[in-house]
Amino acid sequence: MNKYRIAASVSIFIIVADQITKWIIRTNVALFERIPLLSFLDITHLRNRGAAFGILNDLPEIVRMPLFVFVLAVAVVVICVFLRKVESGDRVLILSLSLILGGAIGNSIDRFRLGYVTDFIDFHWFGDPKYHWPPFNVADSAITIGVILILFDTLFLKKGN
Repeated sequence: MNKYRIAASVSIFIIVADQITKWIIRTNVALFERIPLLSFLDITHLRNRGAAFGILNDLPEIVRMPLFVFVLAVAVVVICVFLRKVESGDRVLILSLSLILGGAIGNSIDRFRLGYVTDFIDFHWFGDPKYHWPPFNVADSAITIGVILILFDTLFLKKGN
C-alpha cells in the first residue's frame, strides 16, 4: 500500500471515530453532565469554542472562524507537503502526519458545523479538582499522539542522529 493510501485510510478512520464518539456524547450525555468511569477518568460533555485548552474562546466569532479556517488550510498544506517528501518506507512519520491530519479535520468539522468542538474525555488525579487535565476528544488525542510519534521518531528512531 502506498503512503497516500495509508495516510488517507488513517486520517479517515480518525475522522470517523472522532465524529461518531462526539455524536454519541452530544445525543446521550447532557451538556456539563459528568459520568464517572474510573477513579481518574470521567466522561464530561463540554463545548469548546476556542482552540486547545479553550484559548481564543473569547475572540469574537467574526475573528475566530476565519482564523480557524486559515489555521486548518495552513495545517493541511504543510502536512501534505511533508507527506509528499516522506519516503514510502517511513511508516512512523506517515502514521504521525495522518493522525495529525485526521485530528485537525475532525475538530474542524465540529467547529465549522456547530461553532464549537465537543470535548468529553476528562482525566483528573483521583478526583482531586486541583489536578485536572482539560477535557479533550478523539481528534485531540490523535493530534497529540501524532506529535509525540514525530518527536520519538526524530529523537530515537532516525539513523544518523
